[in-house]
Amino acid sequence: MKATLLRSGAIYGLGNVLAAGVPFLLLPILTRALPPSDFGMVISFFLLVTLSNSLAGLSVHGAVSVKWFQPRGRDFSRFVGTALLLAVGSSLVCGLILLACAFVFPDRLDMLPRFWFLAAIHNGATIVVGMRSALWQSQGQALRASTLQVGTAALNVALSLLGVFVFALGGEGRIYGSIVASVVSAAAATWLLFNARDARWAVARSDLTELLRFGVPLIPHALAGALLVTTDRFSVSGIMGSDALGIYGIAAQIGTTINVLADALTKTTSPWMFAQMSAGTVRARLRVVGAAYALVPVWLLVAFGLWLVFRLAGSLILGARYVPAIDLSIWFLLGGAASAMYLNISGLYFFTSKTEWLSLATLSAAAFSLVSAPVLVGEYGLMGGGLSFLAVQIFFLLVCWILSFRIQLMPWHRPGLALRLLGRRVKQSLGQSTVSPS
Repeated sequence: MKATLLRSGAIYGLGNVLAAGVPFLLLPILTRALPPSDFGMVISFFLLVTLSNSLAGLSVHGAVSVKWFQPRGRDFSRFVGTALLLAVGSSLVCGLILLACAFVFPDRLDMLPRFWFLAAIHNGATIVVGMRSALWQSQGQALRASTLQVGTAALNVALSLLGVFVFALGGEGRIYGSIVASVVSAAAATWLLFNARDARWAVARSDLTELLRFGVPLIPHALAGALLVTTDRFSVSGIMGSDALGIYGIAAQIGTTINVLADALTKTTSPWMFAQMSAGTVRARLRVVGAAYALVPVWLLVAFGLWLVFRLAGSLILGARYVPAIDLSIWFLLGGAASAMYLNISGLYFFTSKTEWLSLATLSAAAFSLVSAPVLVGEYGLMGGGLSFLAVQIFFLLVCWILSFRIQLMPWHRPGLALRLLGRRVKQSLGQSTVSPS
């Protein structure tokens, strides 16, 4: 069982790193091919994709994943078919809302109205792909799920390069390439669902009610989460324009390197954490606390280490036009370190199923971001945006940590003992792994 969990964790971790590496594969190419204004347009589009996550798709991939583990007295394939149709319908509705916003706020983002609509379609298509991937995860098919994830990312790279260089569409080529890749991948995922008989075209009122009951309450949480990571970008775009957003977006993209590493580590180690919490002993909880504390200096060292790497090699990676983004990236790397530390705590919310407290933390941090980002960007420019991002991530981390006291009693006040117990367990595990069978 442990070997299976470790193997699945390793597969998901590798798949996540490969898929999330798409922006970094494109970075040294696109920064030389696109001026900051075009890159700013690309950043604006993906801001809208992130924002539309609150409505487009209605998180039906999560509902399908959960439904698989429940007693299936009703028609499961019909439930998945209803989920597919709801994903399409909600994406169209979200697209029309964004299209209306494009005409109401024409100067907010320097982008054609059709891209506002297509941002929702892009996100909805991603949800459909996520439905096939999430169901494979629930069925224990880690390799298939990761292959779909990596294949979608590879198609994104290929079509984006085609749009930029072959069709010479500049920033629009990058956007169109990503849209087509997501739609083609969604079509493939739908075919795979039907081919495996996991879905059939059908709509049932009971299934639709269940899906809406799952997805609609998540809209405020998803919207707050989207605002949490986009408010500073919207502030830069609105106050300083698309050229500045292009530089700022590159710095933010550099910062996501640490998020890729943190997400991979979390997917790999979360089974261990849940096993420790399930044990219910004081020693097991101390080990969880010890792991959280031990990773604080680790993530800070990783952040500064990555920044030094980019300082040394950044001009070769980015090109001369985007060199200012390298110094700015330190704020995003440190913010990513804070976000990585949050992942060590968020598991407590999911383990106890008290995710409403996590929503409260997200809403609080989003409100803080809405206030701090415009003020700091207006006062300090691009550096103010970076400071706002870091401040919001630290605020979110602290709020999550404080609220965790209410959902699960943990020995946070015993860091020394927690680290010693964790160290002993690590030494025991290493000693056992080096013993050869006689």
